Amino acid sequence: MPNGLVVENKEANQYRWVILILTVACFLFTFITRFAWPPLIPVVVPVLGMQMTQAGAFMSAFYFGYIITQVPAGILADRFGVRIILAVSLIIEGIATFAMGSMHTFETGFWLRVLTGLGAGAVFAACSRALMQWFPAKERGTAFGILLAAPSGGIVLSNYIVPALNNSVGWQGAFQAIGLSTVVVGVLVFLLVRASNEVKGNESIFGGFRIVFGSKDLILTALAGFCLMWVELGTATWANAYIKNELGFSVAAAGLVMIFYGVGGVLAPLVSGYISDKIGQRKNILIFSYVIIIPITVFFGYQTTMSMLCIMGFLFGFCSYLANPQLTVLVSEFAGKEWAATANGTANFFFQFASMIGPVVLGWSIDFTGSFSSVWWIMAAGPLLGILLLLPVRPENKRA
Repeated sequence: MPNGLVVENKEANQYRWVILILTVACFLFTFITRFAWPPLIPVVVPVLGMQMTQAGAFMSAFYFGYIITQVPAGILADRFGVRIILAVSLIIEGIATFAMGSMHTFETGFWLRVLTGLGAGAVFAACSRALMQWFPAKERGTAFGILLAAPSGGIVLSNYIVPALNNSVGWQGAFQAIGLSTVVVGVLVFLLVRASNEVKGNESIFGGFRIVFGSKDLILTALAGFCLMWVELGTATWANAYIKNELGFSVAAAGLVMIFYGVGGVLAPLVSGYISDKIGQRKNILIFSYVIIIPITVFFGYQTTMSMLCIMGFLFGFCSYLANPQLTVLVSEFAGKEWAATANGTANFFFQFASMIGPVVLGWSIDFTGSFSSVWWIMAAGPLLGILLLLPVRPENKRA
């Protein structure tokens, strides 16, 4: 088998939790590598003589690479399994992140970030395929909720670990330590991931595209995910710099606020996924989260005290990440088990255009206005558009 030993049903009933742990580790490290940069923006920008637009371009560079591999990785995971894809992806992004510690110019860092994104871009689709294979429908909200706690977990760990590494071994050592750790996780994934006995997609290699692009509900859900990612990644990229540069707090203080944001984001998908398994209503939970994100985004941007930044940061993270498991489960079920990776790779392709475009647009608004005042309003427009896209979606049209 190209994806390792097929596990018998009895063992699979227990081994699915090992698979969940491994997929969470994979997804977590894609976020640690991508969010190692925002806490270091205030440190590295003066050293390399960069502008804020260029600092934002480092995040956009990551997502340029990230977008490229989404769809091919989904196709390959549906066709051949997930083990090799996950292992190679982690190793590539780990090596590229390690090399960031040796950069001396903006151009070098930019292309290393593109390479990091190329590795990371294959992970989400393969993880989604693995969970659709290993977990029954009644547990998928919980399983995807745990998986999708990883983005916020990556923000929490990045804002906790990176400032500490910067203080102890410098920004170069911070990149190198994170890169090496990511490579180690890739090796563990190669050794431990197994295949379930679920059948793989048996049509042509592009068979899943007929399913994905033939579903209006799936496409609208994917576009709504773009709108959510607009505010999530905008916050993760620029909140540190806002708190330090605009409000005058330290790098560590900015990291503390983002830890609160990340803790809220870790808890939200766990709660949201579990509740949706119990009561259903995934679409309604999704729309509700979009509604409450809009005012909280703007209100967060008007806070000036550390106590309120921490409180609102937690609420901001919690409300923003309520939506994540619902988006992924809906996309997966509109496509069915056979094409879950292709569907999520394609959907994430749409999602990540926000991640590639947003940091530069928001960085330009900071350079143009000289302040962060417009950033929060621009970000809040994303969920508003997302609500309009979700209204016609019909969850009963799922294939799973």
